[in-house]
Amino acid sequence: MKKKIYALLMLMIFVFLPYVPTLAASSNGTPRVTDDADLLSDSEEKQLEEKLDKISKKYKCDVILITTDAIGGDPNKVANDFFTSNGFGVGKQKSGVSLLISMSERDWAVTAHSKSARKGAQKIFSYDKTDAIGEAILDDLSAGRYYAAFDEYADQVQNYLNKYRMKKIASVPISILIAFVIALIIMGAQKATLKSVHTQPAARSYLVTSNVTGNDMQTGVANNAGNVAGKVAGGIAAGVAAGIILSICTDQFMYKNVKKTPKQTSSGGSISHSSGGGYHGSHGKF
Repeated sequence: MKKKIYALLMLMIFVFLPYVPTLAASSNGTPRVTDDADLLSDSEEKQLEEKLDKISKKYKCDVILITTDAIGGDPNKVANDFFTSNGFGVGKQKSGVSLLISMSERDWAVTAHSKSARKGAQKIFSYDKTDAIGEAILDDLSAGRYYAAFDEYADQVQNYLNKYRMKKIASVPISILIAFVIALIIMGAQKATLKSVHTQPAARSYLVTSNVTGNDMQTGVANNAGNVAGKVAGGIAAGVAAGIILSICTDQFMYKNVKKTPKQTSSGGSISHSSGGGYHGSHGKF
């Protein structure tokens, strides 16, 4: 019974393990709001930084904002370079989301950062979501309502992060049910294999009994042995007379030849990589 309980507990641990949150990774001290273009007042910058800090810590995903006068390059790549070089990113995937504003080019860029395109922030914030965030803040950016635009950006990111968390939590009861059913099947199969086993009061039941006497048994064994030996000897003699030669053949593995073909990787496109991780995102004009 103890072994069954232990097996069930171990199964539950494997089910819940993917849902255990990792501890947030620390950055190099760079604040989550970098307003080099001076678009915010001191109080607005402080309020926005506190909001982004709260979201980042709650959902284990760095959410940052960068404003600058000019960038002179691809907005998403510039945002990712800033993100990685300043030590942002949470967990094994170094997940995070950034909003970059460049005043000279009138560019905005919403970028999802994580090591894998199928995990972390890149999984949570697909292209349609980064597009939607950009669309949600576009009117305020165009009208010069920068604090309102940045506040909406924070709300949009928090909304998507919360939906993703709720989706994961909703899948936990299903996982519990699956684990319970598997455990019942395993225990049922083990129990079924023991149904044919019964206690025997004595060893006599395992013996083959007959009315043959000791002398008759010895005589039978001797006769059988003689018959077998005779048949074997006769077979060998017949084979030799017929000119049949028997030999033993074995296969011996000598070597192997393996050809490897390099895996093709995509060049260009909307998903790029830089030192520290990958990213994808959307950008446009305001």
